[in-house]
Amino acid sequence: MMAPVRSLLVFALVAGCSSHPAAPDGGATAWLEGARILVPGEGVQNQDCRTAICQHNENTDLVVWKGAIYLVHRSARSQILGPNSALHIYRTTDEGKRFEHLAVIPAPADRDLRDPHFYVVGDELFIKALIRKPITSARDSFVDTVAVISRSKDGVAWSALTEAGPTTWSFWRIVPQAGRYYSAAYEDGDKSVVLFSSKDGLAWTRGALIYGIAEDTPLETELTFFPSGRLLALVRMDGTDKELLGTEGRLRTKVCWAEPPYDKFTCPDELTGQRLDGPLSFFWKNRLFSLSRKHLPTGGRKRTALFELTGMLDGGPIAIKEWGEVPSAGDTAYAGAAAIDGDRFLVTWYSGDLVVDDNWARGILDATDIWQATIDFSRLQ
Repeated sequence: MMAPVRSLLVFALVAGCSSHPAAPDGGATAWLEGARILVPGEGVQNQDCRTAICQHNENTDLVVWKGAIYLVHRSARSQILGPNSALHIYRTTDEGKRFEHLAVIPAPADRDLRDPHFYVVGDELFIKALIRKPITSARDSFVDTVAVISRSKDGVAWSALTEAGPTTWSFWRIVPQAGRYYSAAYEDGDKSVVLFSSKDGLAWTRGALIYGIAEDTPLETELTFFPSGRLLALVRMDGTDKELLGTEGRLRTKVCWAEPPYDKFTCPDELTGQRLDGPLSFFWKNRLFSLSRKHLPTGGRKRTALFELTGMLDGGPIAIKEWGEVPSAGDTAYAGAAAIDGDRFLVTWYSGDLVVDDNWARGILDATDIWQATIDFSRLQ
């Protein structure tokens, strides 16, 4: 449960605009419904993050599987790498009104565990995650990242973590396409991004270079397959040392493309003014949206916002439009989305305290909560 005072403050912030947070233009985000904290971190005193919820909850994902929606997220004392961390798995059968806690997957004894994403293989639900050495370094250098997999037939009992990718490569979201599975992976030190593929979701083969300019600090890369089979890769680029925190310099996302059989990428465009951290992209009808981290121009503060990417389906110039923010502050983003029906998506993300509104550098050490809401795309105007 939330601490009583904080609960009232959060309720006032979220409910003060007809139950919708303020949009950048001062209007109401009428497309966002029922925003609430699902897993509180504020006020949690537990120190054993391998077995129970701790104060810093982050890295969400959602999937529809066997008639239910499943949620996974990380819990730890902070965002700092360490083995005192775990993944928590939940299920809802009523569109998010109630979630049942199903399982905990603890980190290995000597590694950090984070960045879980679901995917489905046959009749099994898989989770991909990353394990890293608990080393603090610039751009996650020398952490010996390994992508690991756990699998389940019922969402309750999960297999032991097994290695999937090669050491030093961080898989992002795994996406199925035409009987195969694909993931973009970025190299420790954030030096390059490469495409990996698999026939069975277990054994992975390295493929084409997506983006390899190390000076741009390329990392988390979201893959989206278009109905034609064309593959879009949105590459987060943190840039120079001064640009890493997103508080000065350029904010950029590289736009890369590949055609089947995805053995060569070209990167002709760039989204300027928006760096999509922790990117999630998904289609609603024939429109492409992204729920990702937004960087405010001053103070090092962050938000999670809904963007629409335009110009790609009709061959026009690529552009990005922001539709508004969800309740978010401090350390935030890394969202999940699952379709409820033709217009509504259940979404999750994490956020620090909305009242305190810390900058990101402090927020990674503070308590964070898992939030949920429903986006009704039919209300986008």
